[in-house]
Amino acid sequence: MIKNTLGRNWRAALKASIFFLFVFLVATACTRREAFPEDSESPVEVAEGEEAPEKYDGVLLAQVVFDSVDYIVDRKDLLQPFIREFADGTVVDKVMIRKVQETKDDDPAYYLVGLGIRNGAFRSMALQLDIAANNSLYLSSKSPKYMCNAGPGCDFCYFTFLGNKITGCECSAKAAGNNCAHKVSDTNSLLANSRLREVDRSSQRR
Repeated sequence: MIKNTLGRNWRAALKASIFFLFVFLVATACTRREAFPEDSESPVEVAEGEEAPEKYDGVLLAQVVFDSVDYIVDRKDLLQPFIREFADGTVVDKVMIRKVQETKDDDPAYYLVGLGIRNGAFRSMALQLDIAANNSLYLSSKSPKYMCNAGPGCDFCYFTFLGNKITGCECSAKAAGNNCAHKVSDTNSLLANSRLREVDRSSQRR
């Protein structure tokens, strides 16, 4: 009698355990689906009156490898975009990526730089790049733009910086009157409608 009762109780307990385990797994699956929606699902709804977050438009240009810049796109393809971005007749003949880091305590920042000439006067433009966790360098239309225009008597302008931020520019010659005009913009359209090719690794120069 006792043995049969224990058997019935054990079977009832087992059925109850299986039932509760099933309910737990279903609930867990529902919670996981809500927390990690599939790619095919609709994006997060935006409340009325709020703007949907803008999609990041950064373009991969290079990657930092052991403190060297490994270009992914052909820099020749960036010459014309820089010429269009200057939009004042400046002819750009050199493009590079440069690191800015005043001291070892400062986080390094990277800038895409274009150098050129307009009516015999030096021009330069630097656009700050976004750094990904794997040290990839991206240029977004939201990246700030810095420009240096050499005045009369100045052959070359250097960007000046504090920490890892560009703060201005100055002439390579320290003589009075050799000035460089500094302009800043919060955005840029350098890569708008631009087609970029991957660099030829066999002939890449750093």
